[in-house]
Amino acid sequence: MSEHLADDLLSTTAGGWKSFYNLLSRRLEDAGVADSSFFLNYGYATLGSNDESAFTIRPGTFNANSVRLVFEVVGPVDLNDRTVVEIGCGRGGNAALVAEKFNAQVIGIDMSSEAIAFCSKTHVKRPIDFRVGDALNIPLSDASCDAIINVESSHSYGNLPKFLSEVRRICRPAGWFLHTDFLSPEDWDQVRMRLKRSGFVTESDRDITANVLASRDQASDTWAQVYGDGNARVANFLSLPGSAIYEQMRAGLLEYRILRSQLRTEAA
Repeated sequence: MSEHLADDLLSTTAGGWKSFYNLLSRRLEDAGVADSSFFLNYGYATLGSNDESAFTIRPGTFNANSVRLVFEVVGPVDLNDRTVVEIGCGRGGNAALVAEKFNAQVIGIDMSSEAIAFCSKTHVKRPIDFRVGDALNIPLSDASCDAIINVESSHSYGNLPKFLSEVRRICRPAGWFLHTDFLSPEDWDQVRMRLKRSGFVTESDRDITANVLASRDQASDTWAQVYGDGNARVANFLSLPGSAIYEQMRAGLLEYRILRSQLRTEAA
């Protein structure tokens, strides 16, 4: 698979991503699994003793690896009695997990109106505030959140510095930025530098690429049944084995990492 396909996907415009996410939502509807498909993240497969999740996952849990990834990025951070916002909430699974496990005020923001409509219709057991919004212009006031969660989404924004500036703006002092994604090593260096300059202290910086690739290996048959038309761009988006994104992660050109950082200075 050509590296250019991965480059094309990573350089897709915000409008292109919005259309693509809406397409994926419709594919799930067509496959008859939309009502139970709350996650699009690549997932995290346990490989050893480096796991940081504070929760165990019951055997037989649907989308267990995707659930596990959310628990890994939260790690030991206590979100009880906090205002938590997820930027790029997608189909709402991550936000619903946080609302289930913690007594927290949870807000989910996504650029896809179809995803937000699905979330508002589906995740009704707990009071989650789902909103359409732009990660580069987050529709929240300054210093309004105790934790910002971002799962496998920042690579699509096109302007990481602007996104990180927005994270800094909405984060309260002592608040957390819980970030996981696949980026180039150079982009991760930029993320670390900008977080440090803006007053964040990174408490955990962990390469989980091997865990994510193992999760993709385990999930490949299931996803192929849903998106089984041989569309290379869809396969690449899902990082199915043999796709450009999968191969670039395997080669170390992209790193899937968790950064867990706390704001140690007063809000701007």
